[in-house]
Amino acid sequence: MSHANALLSPRGRLLLARCVVDQQWPLRRAAERFNVSVTTAKRWADRYRADGSGGMFDRSSRPISCP
Repeated sequence: MSHANALLSPRGRLLLARCVVDQQWPLRRAAERFNVSVTTAKRWADRYRADGSGGMFDRSSRPISCP
């Protein structure tokens, strides 16, 4: 669990995603601004497009099923 002011807290993720999706920033520029990889910036932007601001929270890493 990160602290409330961490750069990639749910609030920080939302800011990053809004820069990319709403303000049309290039992924590379947003990644440099938020000090993350381009892959991470794309992940949060895609999740924002799909789920909105509710998608910025951590998801469970528990598998859906176990063989």
